[in-house]
Amino acid sequence: MAVEIQSDSIDKKEGVNMDLMTQVDQLSTMLTQSKHTVALTGAGISTPIGIPDLSQLPESVAEMLGDERELIRDPKKFYGILHRLFLDPITKSGPTLSHRVLAALERAGKLDGIVTTNVDYLHELAGSRTVADVWGSFNTNYCLRCGRTYSISALTSQAIPTCPKDGGFLATEPLHGGPSESVPALRLALRLMQSAELVIIVGSTGFYSDLNETAKVVQINPSSTIFDDRSDLNIRAKSDDVFAQLAGQTA
Repeated sequence: MAVEIQSDSIDKKEGVNMDLMTQVDQLSTMLTQSKHTVALTGAGISTPIGIPDLSQLPESVAEMLGDERELIRDPKKFYGILHRLFLDPITKSGPTLSHRVLAALERAGKLDGIVTTNVDYLHELAGSRTVADVWGSFNTNYCLRCGRTYSISALTSQAIPTCPKDGGFLATEPLHGGPSESVPALRLALRLMQSAELVIIVGSTGFYSDLNETAKVVQINPSSTIFDDRSDLNIRAKSDDVFAQLAGQTA
Protein backbone atom coordinates (compact mmCIF):
# COMPACT_ATOMS: atom_id res chain seq x y z
CA MET A 1 0.00 0.00 0.00
CA ALA A 2 1.36 3.42 -0.90
CA VAL A 3 1.02 6.06 1.80
CA GLU A 4 2.64 9.50 1.71
CA ILE A 5 3.27 10.95 5.16
CA GLN A 6 5.22 13.96 6.33
CA SER A 7 7.10 13.80 9.65
CA ASP A 8 9.59 15.90 11.61
CA SER A 9 10.57 12.97 13.80
CA ILE A 10 14.09 12.77 15.19
CA ASP A 11 16.36 9.81 15.61
CA LYS A 12 17.61 10.35 19.17
CA LYS A 13 20.46 7.86 18.85
CA GLU A 14 22.03 9.61 15.87
CA GLY A 15 20.97 13.11 16.87
CA VAL A 16 19.88 14.08 13.35
CA ASN A 17 16.53 14.97 11.77
CA MET A 18 15.08 12.20 9.65
CA ASP A 19 11.79 12.14 7.79
CA LEU A 20 9.47 9.20 8.28
CA MET A 21 10.29 7.61 4.95
CA THR A 22 13.98 7.48 5.77
CA GLN A 23 13.30 5.99 9.19
CA VAL A 24 10.98 3.34 7.78
CA ASP A 25 13.65 2.49 5.19
CA GLN A 26 16.06 1.91 8.08
CA LEU A 27 13.47 -0.21 9.94
CA SER A 28 12.87 -2.27 6.80
CA THR A 29 16.61 -2.89 6.43
CA MET A 30 16.92 -3.93 10.07
CA LEU A 31 14.01 -6.34 9.61
CA THR A 32 15.68 -7.89 6.59
CA GLN A 33 18.97 -8.33 8.44
CA SER A 34 17.44 -9.84 11.56
CA LYS A 35 16.86 -13.57 11.79
CA HIS A 36 14.80 -13.29 14.98
CA THR A 37 12.54 -10.26 15.41
CA VAL A 38 10.07 -9.74 18.24
CA ALA A 39 7.49 -6.98 18.74
CA LEU A 40 6.76 -5.54 22.18
CA THR A 41 3.46 -3.68 22.26
CA GLY A 42 1.62 -1.51 24.74
CA ALA A 43 -1.49 0.65 24.91
CA GLY A 44 -0.41 2.96 22.10
CA ILE A 45 -1.03 0.36 19.40
CA SER A 46 -4.72 0.08 20.36
CA THR A 47 -5.66 3.69 21.16
CA PRO A 48 -6.41 4.60 17.50
CA ILE A 49 -9.66 2.60 17.66
CA GLY A 50 -10.76 4.30 20.87
CA ILE A 51 -9.42 1.92 23.53
CA PRO A 52 -8.03 4.09 26.33
CA ASP A 53 -4.61 3.87 27.90
CA LEU A 54 -5.34 2.49 31.38
CA SER A 55 -2.79 4.83 32.91
CA GLN A 56 -4.82 7.79 31.68
CA LEU A 57 -8.18 6.64 33.03
CA PRO A 58 -9.65 8.39 36.08
CA GLU A 59 -8.35 6.66 39.18
CA SER A 60 -11.84 5.70 40.32
CA VAL A 61 -12.60 3.96 37.00
CA ALA A 62 -9.27 2.13 36.90
CA GLU A 63 -9.72 0.93 40.48
CA MET A 64 -13.25 -0.30 39.80
CA LEU A 65 -12.24 -2.24 36.68
CA GLY A 66 -9.43 -3.88 38.65
CA ASP A 67 -11.61 -5.02 41.56
CA GLU A 68 -13.58 -8.25 41.23
CA ARG A 69 -15.73 -7.19 44.18
CA GLU A 70 -17.03 -4.28 42.10
CA LEU A 71 -18.16 -6.72 39.41
CA ILE A 72 -20.08 -8.75 41.98
CA ARG A 73 -21.50 -5.66 43.72
CA ASP A 74 -22.79 -3.92 40.58
CA PRO A 75 -22.37 -6.06 37.43
CA LYS A 76 -24.53 -3.75 35.30
CA LYS A 77 -22.34 -0.74 36.02
CA PHE A 78 -19.09 -2.73 35.80
CA TYR A 79 -19.82 -4.31 32.44
CA GLY A 80 -21.44 -1.14 31.12
CA ILE A 81 -18.10 0.63 31.54
CA LEU A 82 -16.10 -2.34 30.23
CA HIS A 83 -18.26 -2.49 27.09
CA ARG A 84 -18.00 1.24 26.45
CA LEU A 85 -14.26 1.53 26.99
CA PHE A 86 -12.99 -1.80 25.65
CA LEU A 87 -15.41 -4.37 24.27
CA ASP A 88 -17.35 -2.05 21.93
CA PRO A 89 -14.21 -0.62 20.27
CA ILE A 90 -12.87 -4.17 19.84
CA THR A 91 -16.01 -5.45 18.11
CA LYS A 92 -16.92 -2.29 16.18
CA SER A 93 -13.49 -1.10 15.03
CA GLY A 94 -11.44 -4.28 15.24
CA PRO A 95 -7.65 -4.53 15.06
CA THR A 96 -5.69 -1.47 13.95
CA LEU A 97 -3.58 -1.37 10.83
CA SER A 98 -0.53 -1.89 13.07
CA HIS A 99 -2.01 -5.11 14.47
CA ARG A 100 -2.72 -6.38 10.96
CA VAL A 101 0.74 -5.57 9.59
CA LEU A 102 2.43 -7.31 12.53
CA ALA A 103 0.31 -10.39 11.82
CA ALA A 104 1.32 -10.24 8.16
CA LEU A 105 5.00 -10.00 9.13
CA GLU A 106 4.61 -13.14 11.24
CA ARG A 107 2.93 -15.01 8.38
CA ALA A 108 5.80 -13.94 6.10
CA GLY A 109 8.35 -15.35 8.54
CA LYS A 110 9.74 -11.93 9.42
CA LEU A 111 8.46 -11.83 13.02
CA ASP A 112 8.90 -14.59 15.61
CA GLY A 113 6.14 -13.34 17.88
CA ILE A 114 4.69 -10.58 20.01
CA VAL A 115 4.98 -9.74 23.68
CA THR A 116 2.16 -7.47 24.82
CA THR A 117 0.87 -5.90 28.02
CA ASN A 118 -2.46 -5.27 26.32
CA VAL A 119 -5.39 -7.46 27.31
CA ASP A 120 -7.66 -6.64 24.36
CA TYR A 121 -6.86 -9.77 22.30
CA LEU A 122 -6.49 -7.61 19.17
CA HIS A 123 -3.25 -9.23 18.05
CA GLU A 124 -4.93 -12.63 17.87
CA LEU A 125 -8.01 -11.15 16.21
CA ALA A 126 -5.69 -9.68 13.57
CA GLY A 127 -4.26 -13.13 12.89
CA SER A 128 -1.11 -13.25 15.00
CA ARG A 129 -0.39 -16.75 16.31
CA THR A 130 2.55 -16.40 18.68
CA VAL A 131 1.45 -13.86 21.29
CA ALA A 132 2.59 -13.63 24.90
CA ASP A 133 -0.28 -11.88 26.70
CA VAL A 134 1.74 -11.19 29.84
CA TRP A 135 -1.14 -9.45 31.63
CA GLY A 136 -3.77 -11.93 30.54
CA SER A 137 -6.40 -11.65 27.84
CA PHE A 138 -10.09 -10.91 27.30
CA ASN A 139 -10.19 -14.26 25.50
CA THR A 140 -10.03 -16.13 28.82
CA ASN A 141 -12.95 -15.54 31.18
CA TYR A 142 -13.84 -17.41 34.35
CA CYS A 143 -17.24 -18.20 35.77
CA LEU A 144 -17.10 -17.00 39.36
CA ARG A 145 -19.43 -19.82 40.41
CA CYS A 146 -18.15 -22.97 38.70
CA GLY A 147 -14.77 -21.94 37.31
CA ARG A 148 -15.50 -22.83 33.68
CA THR A 149 -13.69 -20.70 31.10
CA TYR A 150 -15.11 -18.93 28.05
CA SER A 151 -13.72 -17.01 25.08
CA ILE A 152 -14.09 -13.34 24.24
CA SER A 153 -17.36 -14.02 22.40
CA ALA A 154 -19.00 -14.68 25.76
CA LEU A 155 -18.10 -11.13 26.76
CA THR A 156 -19.10 -9.35 23.60
CA SER A 157 -22.40 -11.19 23.08
CA GLN A 158 -23.95 -10.28 26.45
CA ALA A 159 -24.52 -6.97 28.19
CA ILE A 160 -23.81 -8.71 31.49
CA PRO A 161 -21.77 -11.84 30.63
CA THR A 162 -22.84 -14.92 32.57
CA CYS A 163 -22.08 -18.63 32.49
CA PRO A 164 -24.57 -20.57 30.34
CA LYS A 165 -24.29 -23.52 32.75
CA ASP A 166 -25.12 -21.92 36.07
CA GLY A 167 -25.62 -18.18 35.49
CA GLY A 168 -22.49 -17.13 37.38
CA PHE A 169 -20.88 -13.82 36.43
CA LEU A 170 -17.86 -14.01 34.12
CA ALA A 171 -14.62 -12.34 35.18
CA THR A 172 -11.88 -11.63 32.66
CA GLU A 173 -8.48 -13.22 33.15
CA PRO A 174 -6.81 -9.84 33.90
CA LEU A 175 -9.42 -9.19 36.59
CA HIS A 176 -9.60 -12.71 38.03
CA GLY A 177 -5.92 -13.62 37.96
CA GLY A 178 -3.77 -10.76 36.78
CA PRO A 179 -0.20 -10.81 35.43
CA SER A 180 1.09 -13.14 38.14
CA GLU A 181 -1.26 -15.87 36.87
CA SER A 182 -0.11 -15.66 33.25
CA VAL A 183 2.88 -17.95 33.80
CA PRO A 184 2.82 -19.62 30.33
CA ALA A 185 2.69 -16.17 28.70
CA LEU A 186 5.60 -14.94 30.80
CA ARG A 187 7.63 -18.00 29.83
CA LEU A 188 6.84 -17.45 26.16
CA ALA A 189 7.81 -13.78 26.48
CA LEU A 190 11.14 -14.73 28.04
CA ARG A 191 11.85 -17.29 25.31
CA LEU A 192 11.04 -14.80 22.55
CA MET A 193 13.15 -12.05 24.08
CA GLN A 194 16.13 -14.31 24.77
CA SER A 195 16.45 -15.21 21.09
CA ALA A 196 15.59 -11.77 19.68
CA GLU A 197 18.12 -10.02 17.47
CA LEU A 198 15.71 -7.12 16.87
CA VAL A 199 12.94 -5.84 19.13
CA ILE A 200 10.34 -3.45 17.73
CA ILE A 201 8.64 -1.57 20.57
CA VAL A 202 5.24 -0.19 19.64
CA GLY A 203 3.27 2.13 21.92
CA SER A 204 4.79 0.74 25.12
CA THR A 205 5.88 2.89 28.04
CA GLY A 206 7.82 0.21 29.86
CA PHE A 207 5.46 -1.93 31.92
CA TYR A 208 7.35 -4.86 30.39
CA SER A 209 11.03 -4.11 29.85
CA ASP A 210 12.89 -7.43 29.99
CA LEU A 211 14.72 -7.00 26.68
CA ASN A 212 17.62 -9.02 25.30
CA GLU A 213 20.67 -6.90 26.11
CA THR A 214 22.32 -7.72 22.78
CA ALA A 215 19.27 -7.06 20.60
CA LYS A 216 18.91 -4.00 18.44
CA VAL A 217 15.85 -1.94 19.38
CA VAL A 218 13.49 0.19 17.32
CA GLN A 219 10.92 2.23 19.22
CA ILE A 220 7.76 3.54 17.53
CA ASN A 221 6.07 6.10 19.76
CA PRO A 222 5.10 9.77 19.35
CA SER A 223 6.20 10.38 22.95
CA SER A 224 9.39 9.92 24.90
CA THR A 225 9.63 6.78 27.08
CA ILE A 226 12.12 4.89 29.21
CA PHE A 227 13.19 3.05 26.04
CA ASP A 228 14.63 6.16 24.37
CA ASP A 229 18.25 5.62 25.38
CA ARG A 230 18.07 1.87 24.79
CA SER A 231 16.80 2.27 21.23
CA ASP A 232 18.98 2.25 18.15
CA LEU A 233 16.21 4.00 16.28
CA ASN A 234 13.44 6.16 17.76
CA ILE A 235 10.58 6.82 15.35
CA ARG A 236 8.47 9.69 16.70
CA ALA A 237 5.26 8.89 14.86
CA LYS A 238 1.97 7.07 15.25
CA SER A 239 2.34 3.35 14.71
CA ASP A 240 -0.34 3.15 12.00
CA ASP A 241 1.56 5.76 9.95
CA VAL A 242 4.79 3.78 10.31
CA PHE A 243 3.29 0.39 9.50
CA ALA A 244 1.31 1.75 6.54
CA GLN A 245 4.62 2.88 5.08
CA LEU A 246 6.37 -0.36 6.02
CA ALA A 247 3.63 -2.50 4.50
CA GLY A 248 4.26 -0.87 1.15
CA GLN A 249 7.92 -1.85 1.30
CA THR A 250 7.53 -5.41 2.56
CA ALA A 251 4.53 -6.47 0.46
